[in-house]
Amino acid sequence: MKIEGKDQYIKITVIGILVLLIVHSLLGSISFKAFFNLTALEIIFAGIILSVIISFSFDTLIVTVKMIHASFTDKIDYAGDIHKLHQLSAKVKREGVLSIQSEIELETQTFLRDAMILLNDYKKPEVIRDILEKDMESRRANLYRPYNVLKMISHIAPSFGLIGTLIGMIGLLSNMDKTDMIMNNMAYALVSTLYGGLIANFVAVPLMGRLKEYIDRNMLRWAMIMEGILLIAQNDSPRNVFDKMNVMLKESERLEYPRSRVEERNWTTYELES
Repeated sequence: MKIEGKDQYIKITVIGILVLLIVHSLLGSISFKAFFNLTALEIIFAGIILSVIISFSFDTLIVTVKMIHASFTDKIDYAGDIHKLHQLSAKVKREGVLSIQSEIELETQTFLRDAMILLNDYKKPEVIRDILEKDMESRRANLYRPYNVLKMISHIAPSFGLIGTLIGMIGLLSNMDKTDMIMNNMAYALVSTLYGGLIANFVAVPLMGRLKEYIDRNMLRWAMIMEGILLIAQNDSPRNVFDKMNVMLKESERLEYPRSRVEERNWTTYELES
């Protein structure tokens, strides 16, 4: 945990430094007054928002905001899942599958709770696998909805920047006899393209990458849970449940088998982590 926190601090520091360098390079080349063009901002943001609202439901847009926030704040606890299913396997071995009903009611993670319900209701592992795979595919499709919103923004932002440029050039050519209008329209034309490129490449595309990583982490979590539940349904040993889930992690993140915490031969009392 300390290493993860240190890495996060270093990452934030590096991002801050790079952002300052970009801002310095922009404002070092042009004045803030020239960089901030309200007309260009209006056409860029109004065009992007209008296109997104037309293309996607409000529910999808709300989910997009929530998922972006979750990608920064949610910590997926693979180790907790492995230990939880390891203990669940021991409990089922000791007391039978019907003994997990109380744990189902306490479980807050929806995919794991649904998997535990299937384990409690079905005896055939192939039936459980088929249902969980369909559940994972459905969840994956829902997770990609926000990704598609950002993908669209990354495509249309430069286009609206070009539209702003064309409008600025039209204004420039229409007022060739007015020096002040020529300068204003020229600045508007160039800044519009800049805004479109910045929104696409410094906002939408990085967030797409972050959401893709967030989706992959969740898919790995669900695959691990499914593997553990299927092994329990097959009446496999708690050690196999632990090892086969553990091996799905990166080598640097794999856990040691908790011999000191669980004495499987004596079937001592287990407490499932909620």
